[in-house]
This record gives sequence, C-alpha cells and structure tokens, in this order.
Amino acid sequence: MPPKILRILALLPLGLFLSGCNLVILSPSGDIAAQQRDLIIASTVLMLIIIVPVMVLTLFFAWRYRASNKAATYDPEWHHSTKLEVVIWAAPLAIIIVLGAMTWTATHLLDPYRPLARIDADRPVTAEHKPLTVEVVALDWKWLFIYPEQGFATVNELAAPVDTPINFRITASSVMNSFSIPAMAGMIYAMPGMETKLHAVINREGVYDGLSANYSGAGFSDMRFKFHGLSQQGFDAWVAQNKAAGGLVLRHPGVEAL
Repeated sequence: MPPKILRILALLPLGLFLSGCNLVILSPSGDIAAQQRDLIIASTVLMLIIIVPVMVLTLFFAWRYRASNKAATYDPEWHHSTKLEVVIWAAPLAIIIVLGAMTWTATHLLDPYRPLARIDADRPVTAEHKPLTVEVVALDWKWLFIYPEQGFATVNELAAPVDTPINFRITASSVMNSFSIPAMAGMIYAMPGMETKLHAVINREGVYDGLSANYSGAGFSDMRFKFHGLSQQGFDAWVAQNKAAGGLVLRHPGVEAL
C-alpha cells in the first residue's frame, strides 16, 4: 500500500475522535458567550490575514530560491526596499490597531459587572425582563446556589428561565475558585471574603455543564454541576419541587450535608 494512503489511514482514528468533541465555546447558548465567540473568531481571522500569507510565502521562497533553481535571481548586494518595508510593517500595524479597538470595546461591553443591555442580538432588555438573582458559593468541593427571592438553595444544581437576565453574586467559603458555564458566559473567580458578579442570560432550553475552571487543590475537577435552561413554566415547577423538598436539594454523589 502506498505510504500516502497509510498516513491517511493512520489519521482516521484521530479524525473520528475529534468529530465527537463538543465545541461548546464555538456553539454557545447564551448571548454573552455568543459575543465572546464572535470576538474569538474575528480575532483569529484578523491574525490569519498575516499568518497565512507568511506561511505561504515561506514555502514559496524556499522552493523558488532553492539551490537547484539556477533561473532564480541572485543578488547578494540587495539589502533594502522601501516598498517592501512599508508592506511588511503597515499590514501588521493595521491588524494590531483593529485588534486593539475590538478588545477595548469588548472589554467594556462584556464586563461581567455590567448589567445586560440586551437579551440577544435582536432584543434589548426592557422593564418587562425582571432579573433573576442567584448567589453562588464555592464550597469544598461543591457549589451552593442560593435563590434569595425564591427562598431556597440547591447544591450542584442550577436552573434559570430562558431569555431572563441572571445576576450572579459569587463568593467562596475557603479557597479561591472559578465559576464557569461555558455555554452561557466566561469564567468568574469566586474568592473568600469578597463578592464578584456576573450578568448573563441563557437563550435556549437545555441542560448545560458547569464547572470549576481554577485549580484549587485535589478534588477540584469533581466540582461540576448541571445548569438547566427552562421555560418560565418549567422554572416555576422546578422551584416548587425544590421548595417542597425542604429548600435544599443535594445533587452530588456522597454528599449528605453542607
């Protein structure tokens, strides 16, 4: 069998493995995460405008001016070209300026402390959109979610109605941690003795993974929870079910008490 075919066959298992990856960062379900995804894609495309030509030209020059190509121009006295210098420096400078402007704008628009201005790209936040407040506490090695307005709390289980602004108030009981729901928004640190904030929204119903995104000692990788994006009716039923269970629902294997 030809070597080229063997190399292709050898790469097939890797391709099958990657095809099963859930690239949630590039397929989010919340508006904040969607804006972050768009920023990542735009930044990558801008950088590829420089990277791709450089890689192509590197291969072209290596082939064009190879030792065996006697037809290639040989000019050992050449040392400067103003036009070439302008192209080499102007293009990256323009990319840096655009990237800087994008980063500055996104840093302010996507500030986690900033209340939401829109539900999604087509719907602004109005007086009809009453925010949901959730207090998040990073414990050892689990998450406590307190719903002060509803009057109950859960462990390692979080829910919110879709298209509703969520105000997260985040802290920790002992060590610093990091609260992250990749499908909805970026990670925010949870630190003892202080409160951090995150404003976000989920736009599609479903069950999403939440996790600790910061190494905080042995066992931190088990600090995972489920986030349920529900309809308003589904959320009301979820609240009623949890309150009927006594106000505290434990959803972690082996956890018996806080």
